Amino acid sequence: MAEQKRRVTHQQRYMETALLAANDFGVPLPMILAVIRTESDFDPYAISRVGACGLMQLMPETFRYLRDDVFGDSLTDRDIFLPAVNIRYGTYYLSYLYRRFGDWYTALAAYNAGEGRVSNWLTDVTLSPNGRLRSIPFPETAAYVQNTLKAYKTYSKNLEKEYRP
Repeated sequence: MAEQKRRVTHQQRYMETALLAANDFGVPLPMILAVIRTESDFDPYAISRVGACGLMQLMPETFRYLRDDVFGDSLTDRDIFLPAVNIRYGTYYLSYLYRRFGDWYTALAAYNAGEGRVSNWLTDVTLSPNGRLRSIPFPETAAYVQNTLKAYKTYSKNLEKEYRP
């Protein structure tokens, strides 16, 4: 129960920032919250075993590319941990992956396993009949996608209740 309360408190803390990013980049707010929940459980200082950082677990290389080549921001490498920056960049990257791959299942797989790897999976007819990713060969990525989509459904339902007139 204490864990659930902590999560709700953190979710509320980042809600405004996530809503701004959702509006800026056209990503549903429940999807942003679901990614944050699955990636870091709302811990802005989280670092994964492979080096992904912050709320949305951005890889430092991705962060630097977005900072330097997409946004042109004058930020330091440590700014990857700033919630507003991490959510903005992570949401932009999600929107890019969605536009590139055309569905959340594939975009989330790319967010977790890497864009290049997913592009290769899409050329494998055993994984992607008819050019659509239907099977994910990495158990960790498959679980990540399922967990994130489940959280997305929960956040969608809860936010609909919360904001229903």
